[in-house]
Amino acid sequence: MIKNLFFIALFFVSLEGFSQTVIFNEDFESKERRDLWTLIDRDGDGTSWEYDNSPLDAFTGYTVTSWSWFLEALTPDNLLISPVISLPKNSDKKLSLKFDVGTMDDEELFEEHYAVYVIPANVEFIGSEEAVFEETLDKGYATEAKHIDIDVSEYAGQDVQFIFRHYNSSNVMVLIMDNVQVLEETKLSISDVNKLKVVVYQDEKNGLVKVSGLTDVKRMKIFDVTGKFVMEVHQSEANISSLPKGIYIVNFYTGDHVVSRKIVKK
Repeated sequence: MIKNLFFIALFFVSLEGFSQTVIFNEDFESKERRDLWTLIDRDGDGTSWEYDNSPLDAFTGYTVTSWSWFLEALTPDNLLISPVISLPKNSDKKLSLKFDVGTMDDEELFEEHYAVYVIPANVEFIGSEEAVFEETLDKGYATEAKHIDIDVSEYAGQDVQFIFRHYNSSNVMVLIMDNVQVLEETKLSISDVNKLKVVVYQDEKNGLVKVSGLTDVKRMKIFDVTGKFVMEVHQSEANISSLPKGIYIVNFYTGDHVVSRKIVKK
């Protein structure tokens, strides 16, 4: 687990041929940095996201947590809102939001539901906004965190805030999050770009949605824009011919990583 990182603008690193710029990096270790985030209890039950440095198997140091049970059942609608982040606009590069998520229990108490939103800077969150990522946490992330990777390139050139919303959960236990990053990435080798770029596409002839550029996809989950779960398949393609036309979020699960993309079914 990478810890003791700071908010860095235009910090360049090289990894396996990638040129990578860290636009934003938060590990919640610094109180000054934590104070830049906004925590909102939308459901008014007196509990919201909170910072914690209790020992955990899947995380080290400070994390941010939101509970759906604490001595009694809770029904959270809790918002964790980032400071304003200026996203660069470079057409030949990809912007990714990455973070780690997990829980304390692998056996029964893990099905926490959450969503991620991108909103213009300093605009009030209403609740009807379209999520860029949504899921109910699945089993297996108490000892090793799940690594989420969301393409946010469509917001390039804008000042935005990221919202992490824990809701539609009750009487489970806790959602844990850490290591929020926004990265600008490009591949130095054109051949490697073609080989590794993740592309989600639809085969309209047979109603399939497929992915290229990912290996060992174990399953897919699909949500509509309201966050409603609509489909899960245990393979790398899904038949969406029965779904109504509209916008959907498709999550691809490979190992302990999740790659999320939006699609439009016409």
